Amino acid sequence: MGKRQLGELQPTELVITILLSEIASIPMENNDVPMINSIFAALLLVCLEIINSVIIMKSTKVRYLLQGKPAIVINDGTLDQKKLKALRFTADDILDQLRQKDIFELEQVQYAVVETNGSLSVMKKGQYDSPTNSSFGFKSEKQGIPILVANDGKYIETVIKECGFKMKTIEKILKKEEVDISEVLILLLDKYDNYTLIKKEKS
Repeated sequence: MGKRQLGELQPTELVITILLSEIASIPMENNDVPMINSIFAALLLVCLEIINSVIIMKSTKVRYLLQGKPAIVINDGTLDQKKLKALRFTADDILDQLRQKDIFELEQVQYAVVETNGSLSVMKKGQYDSPTNSSFGFKSEKQGIPILVANDGKYIETVIKECGFKMKTIEKILKKEEVDISEVLILLLDKYDNYTLIKKEKS
């Protein structure tokens, strides 16, 4: 099932997860049942899940049959009541999920889509969306993933090498901040040389 979280599991995956736990518990509860029986049954379920995943990946029709399709339940601020009935959702369910996304009025919503796992994806209308740098014509600085390169007064040399950082860059940052490596609690650095440095508190 890869890196899916519990809330992202499809119905078939959730059922198999529950069945696996049930099968694993049988020999623990009954010593007369051979362990090999449970192992074989668990492997069979895992194989079936892998086969099912491959078929779903290859065939759109099978995917829609087993997992369903995303459904638009709000279009231009208007609830689609027929879709709600088909999904067995109440208006309260939708409003509850909208409030969790800090949306309290239907008129703020351009589209709301119920995904196949039951979560709600929302696109706000332009006038209610949060402004971005591009809205004002500002250029944003490039940002990469911050990597921890120094921790508790020591360089993390393996990370520095693996990520291709140069020691000269790190030393330049320390010089700019006028600190010694022994004074650094945390130093985060990305590939565009953006950094976050936190000094140790003096005791």
